[in-house]
Amino acid sequence: MKFSKRMKYLSYSLIVPFILTLAGCEEFCEESNRTAMVAGFYTLGAHSPVTRNNVSVRGMDNDSALYAKASLSVALCPLNPGADVTVYIFTEDAGADTVTIEYTRHTGFISSECGCINLADITGVRYTTNIIREIAVVHPGVGKVSYRNNVVNAENIRIYY
Repeated sequence: MKFSKRMKYLSYSLIVPFILTLAGCEEFCEESNRTAMVAGFYTLGAHSPVTRNNVSVRGMDNDSALYAKASLSVALCPLNPGADVTVYIFTEDAGADTVTIEYTRHTGFISSECGCINLADITGVRYTTNIIREIAVVHPGVGKVSYRNNVVNAENIRIYY
């Protein structure tokens, strides 16, 4: 009988602090903590949005594609958080272009649950002109996106064909 009382007190002494610890925890982060440059596709003459077919987008020196033979009007392109330049290759049936994005990096605070996020400000864009005719930076601040919920901020660049 003494053994069972000790076990009972021991179990309470272990369970109660555990429950109090769980009750005191903050909620998990439910906000997106991913950033990506948003590239919209447009016609050069009319400056109207356009959907491009069979578009593939991948990073330079990267075997995996962000998009492979997709129909796109907008592409979400993450920037390298460890560098000030990211290079992408946009490929279509008619050819391919290399797009170099230059930016400055900085950190932003989301919340105590979510922590910090890597943000960037686009400072320049260089590109080849095989199929792309022009690229304009329309909103230099690269912000949060949600790939799962298809939530994007303002377009950062417009790619004109």
